[in-house]
Amino acid sequence: MRFINREAVQIRSLMSRNQNTNLGHSLLVWLLALSLAHPVWSQENSTTQKQQEQQQQQEQADPAIPETVVTGRPNLFPRNPLDPNAVLTINRSTSLSKYSGSSVSVVSGEELSREGRGSLADALRGRLGIDVVRSGGAGAATSLFLRGANSAHTKVLLDGMPLNDPSNASRSFDFANLTTENIERVEILRGPQSVLYGSDAIGGVVNIITKRGNGDPTLTYKAAGGSFGTSVQSLTQSAGDDRHYYSIAGSFVDTHNVSQANSRFGNTESDDFYSANLSARIGWITENEWNIDYVLRYNSSRAEIDDWNFGDPNPVDNLIRANVGRSFANRILFERSTMDGRLDHRFTMGLTDYDREDTDTPWDSFYRGQTRLAEYQADYTVNDFNLLTIGAGYQHEEASSESNPLAAQTIASVFAQDQISFSEQLHAGIGFRHDDHSAAGKADTYRMNLAYHLNESGDMIHAALGTGFRAPALAENLFAFGNPNLAPEESRGWEVGITRYLNEKMIVLDATYFRNDFRNLIVWDPSAGLWGMLNNVGHAQSSGVELTADWQLSKQTKLRAMYTFTNAIDLDSGLELARRPRNKVNVTLRHNLEDSRTSVGLRYLLVGSRRDGGNSLAPYTLLDVFADRQLDDHWSAFLRFENVLDTQYEEVFGYGTRGFGVYAGLTYTR
Repeated sequence: MRFINREAVQIRSLMSRNQNTNLGHSLLVWLLALSLAHPVWSQENSTTQKQQEQQQQQEQADPAIPETVVTGRPNLFPRNPLDPNAVLTINRSTSLSKYSGSSVSVVSGEELSREGRGSLADALRGRLGIDVVRSGGAGAATSLFLRGANSAHTKVLLDGMPLNDPSNASRSFDFANLTTENIERVEILRGPQSVLYGSDAIGGVVNIITKRGNGDPTLTYKAAGGSFGTSVQSLTQSAGDDRHYYSIAGSFVDTHNVSQANSRFGNTESDDFYSANLSARIGWITENEWNIDYVLRYNSSRAEIDDWNFGDPNPVDNLIRANVGRSFANRILFERSTMDGRLDHRFTMGLTDYDREDTDTPWDSFYRGQTRLAEYQADYTVNDFNLLTIGAGYQHEEASSESNPLAAQTIASVFAQDQISFSEQLHAGIGFRHDDHSAAGKADTYRMNLAYHLNESGDMIHAALGTGFRAPALAENLFAFGNPNLAPEESRGWEVGITRYLNEKMIVLDATYFRNDFRNLIVWDPSAGLWGMLNNVGHAQSSGVELTADWQLSKQTKLRAMYTFTNAIDLDSGLELARRPRNKVNVTLRHNLEDSRTSVGLRYLLVGSRRDGGNSLAPYTLLDVFADRQLDDHWSAFLRFENVLDTQYEEVFGYGTRGFGVYAGLTYTR
């Protein structure tokens, strides 16, 4: 049985195409300079600590189709852009998308570009198992929920480097300022994934993969604008050959926005938003076959926000308050294959740094957070049908604010995973992890997955069972009013599903049932201490069904439909968890015209009713229409109509959203 080796050969042939462009050794100098530079860190978090704490209390006290599956021998970090059939996140290495019981969706950079959305959160909205919630217009606090879990239970990665903010009230990641520029793909891995990714990966993992340069030097300039005074500009330069590659992008976003506080309460102020972004990936493959890969992402932004007045149950305009932030993330990876390709080594070091200010004169506040990471991973091909992965890591996080001195905590971990092909039909994986947290103690997790192929057409049954944990955030255990005796939050989840290929694989269907049980959730316990305190007393459960259909109607036309039913319940109160709709439908139709230079499409999104505090938010429907055209060898254009039905809706009670809008842009490439 030669299953793993055969797939390894396929991946190597895909990833080692020789390009003719010679970029020179100047890239090495640049790489070393960047890797040694003092970080200042990006990915701004444009929400205030007060809003984060309110949002966390609401979440906790209220408390690419088909599914991509993987097995196969890993490879060195790919020198060229990933093959469409390969993924990185399931096994922490490049694998062909075939045999695994885990559920993962892939959103390609091409898809992001064609839809023309500048915000990654908007591009992910309505995807399978995903709920995106924004507290107002562009730049407002933006949370992402996976399979009904809390937003703090989503681990967000930049090329494997954690982005979750340690200065945030719950260490969650704010998607408010994350753009789609320079992204090759986004992989969304659903279900508890702590075995490979540690703390916070209870609901799942979102891995943002930066583009690599490939081929001759290419310069791309994009200018776009439209409703609400929106203006977007970006510039990208990229290239790559057999030994060097780079992709560098900068962008600016400026919009006059809507009032963050809903206009139905008489709020008319326009809350402006501005964001500047820099993203880069630079790589060098040495003559002795070490692959050195450096990634960075920087953001600086300012978002005007609104507030709550004492005694007023609704948010109101605030003419002076704004969130100003800077964030920087970078990581460097060293990778090499030994023992004739049977043993791969990977060393990773990374740092993220957050610097946020809430200008609410005279009550200005600031928040600083930093995460440092060092990891080692080895992938060993035991034989043609057995792949063993082992690894170890150390993470240090620290944070401070105007009312809290610097506090820090660390976590050390070891993990192992074994993937076995028992036959051409049956494939399985099992993994274990041990974490030792400096404040919260030890945590042990496991995960198993199984894939069974029913026939040669690819029909399969897939299943997975695993556990996850989230260590307490610094604001929960070591800041003022925190509880230093908090233990990690824990979860146990499982899923089972079936994938069918019909009409010579022109139709792909998948149905998956999932369940996740949460315990030891950190919530406010009024019975603890003298005045109450945070404690591990919360329990919740999330279960549901994910249905997908991918139908190639013709050579030019493709239909994609997703439906998610989620039943997320606070087991202590019996109430639904806040801001998680039970029903969600997402349908995308795309058609390429006969000239192959023009494509048109639409996206239909239906979000069911959901609870937010003591309020019930009404269901809503959004319809977007978009088109793009290649004008000549250098110029292309796009046009997008958002919220064509001009639906009035709220994602967070009391906060406004955009109505009908028109956006257009031009792209020049040479």
